[in-house]
Amino acid sequence: MVEEYHPGACYRKSSPYSDDEGTRNHKVGDMHYWEVWQGLKPLSQFMKERSRFFSEYGFQSFPDFESIKRYAPKQEDWELTSEVMMSHQRGGVSANKRINDFLLKEYKAPKDFRTFVYMSQLLQADAIKMAMEAHRRDMPYCMGSLVWQHNDCWPVASWSSRDYYGRWKAQHYFTVKSFDDILISPVKDESRLKIYAVSDRLKRTSGVLTVKSIRLDGQIIEEKQQKINVQANTSKVVWEADLATLLGNTEEGNAVVYMTYQDKLGKKYTNIYFPAKQQQMCYPKVVFSTNIVPMEGGYEVTLRSDVFARGVYLTIEGDTDHFISDNYFDLMPQEDVKLKVYTKLSLSEFEQNLKVASFSDMYN
Repeated sequence: MVEEYHPGACYRKSSPYSDDEGTRNHKVGDMHYWEVWQGLKPLSQFMKERSRFFSEYGFQSFPDFESIKRYAPKQEDWELTSEVMMSHQRGGVSANKRINDFLLKEYKAPKDFRTFVYMSQLLQADAIKMAMEAHRRDMPYCMGSLVWQHNDCWPVASWSSRDYYGRWKAQHYFTVKSFDDILISPVKDESRLKIYAVSDRLKRTSGVLTVKSIRLDGQIIEEKQQKINVQANTSKVVWEADLATLLGNTEEGNAVVYMTYQDKLGKKYTNIYFPAKQQQMCYPKVVFSTNIVPMEGGYEVTLRSDVFARGVYLTIEGDTDHFISDNYFDLMPQEDVKLKVYTKLSLSEFEQNLKVASFSDMYN
């Protein structure tokens, strides 16, 4: 119809689409990529697959536990295979088991259903972050990355990054950072750790890149700093080093590589490279210090940890009407992070119901 009434118009008749024969072509058109979630390939496959435009890909998780309590208020239903959980699953009867199977391959076993819910969200966020960053590093070969999916039409475990009640999952917080106008992204290439600067800005910028290898207890192994230029609309390696040299004598599961880029306008971008699989990372138990200051619409919360804290998670038990400016983030030892929490709770109620935990609290 378009060809008949508007000859010469640029029109793509479907998605995914490479040609009229239905060819799946990595070099032409767009691709729906489901070989990880549906094909059960390891998460690392997200880093290997190439396309000109990834117009659909995703990974499932459960909604926030406070959201689950709204449709499953009874504790006896807080099980992966309960009738309620199986009914509130968008992907069919095998999907809950699939989340758990992936989780046990990547993480340590959660100690109960509540911690499973947290881990499922962090797993989803890690998977999609891995895909997003790989796609962006691959520009200009790949010039599009479109995640399935944003939201839900009912309370359910699904591929969404926001649950039915509007509460952000870990993936949504990660997406904000992974799709920022500049991405600082690490990747291991054989024995070398390479750091890419990816820019969607239309003008060149410059700033300072700082790279630290840090033990999980907070001890700095090595620190490097250099000025870099970030060209407009490009993806370039701006720094690299031998990973073993960077870690020194520290085992891979006991350290992270933390990188920050601060542009000349003062905007800061960060990322972290984990030398080992999450299952092999030896995260220590964390002691948090918390300072709460009232602000308009809620409270400003300043957090600090004594050691490296993976996947810091804040929740307000019993309060279904709140928003937290950042969550599921990684916290460097002895560094403050300030968060805004919007809630109608009084100060005493907020202090009583605010809970802070991290990855190391989630397994025995």
